[in-house]
Amino acid sequence: MARVRLEIEDTAQHMTLKAMLEAEGHTIAPEDPEVVFNDSIEGALSKPAGVPTIVLATASQISDAVRAMQKGVWGYLFVPLRAGEAGLMVQRALAAQARGEVKQADAVEAMRTLEQVELDYIREVVRACKHNQARAARVLGIGRNTLWRKLKKGRGPVEGDGQD
Repeated sequence: MARVRLEIEDTAQHMTLKAMLEAEGHTIAPEDPEVVFNDSIEGALSKPAGVPTIVLATASQISDAVRAMQKGVWGYLFVPLRAGEAGLMVQRALAAQARGEVKQADAVEAMRTLEQVELDYIREVVRACKHNQARAARVLGIGRNTLWRKLKKGRGPVEGDGQD
């Protein structure tokens, strides 16, 4: 399980989040955290690179939280907290960190567009389906023609599928 630092000013939220995370086996650690939770968007933006930071956001702060993500915050957790969500966010943050997807706060230029992310995912699914595009389309929940158009628009078939 993960070492998590909580930078939460609100005592009730701090204690609730602590109890939720500890119940799922995570350790609350002030030093060398693997994931940081912050209740301040400004505070979340000031965290060091390489450590996924998750900001707590109310409904009125969602647009600010999304902008913070564009500047390098890893994600946000909607308040009021629900059981299981914090632990799931920690797991996802650790997985993203393992894949090298945790960005520095000033690395916005290196971010990919939604279209690029979608194309990479489509190609990954096609490879996993052993280049069977009909099966890949079913897995993706789209039609074969839509899959074909997206691959064509993304400059050709999946690499390694033998097509030119």
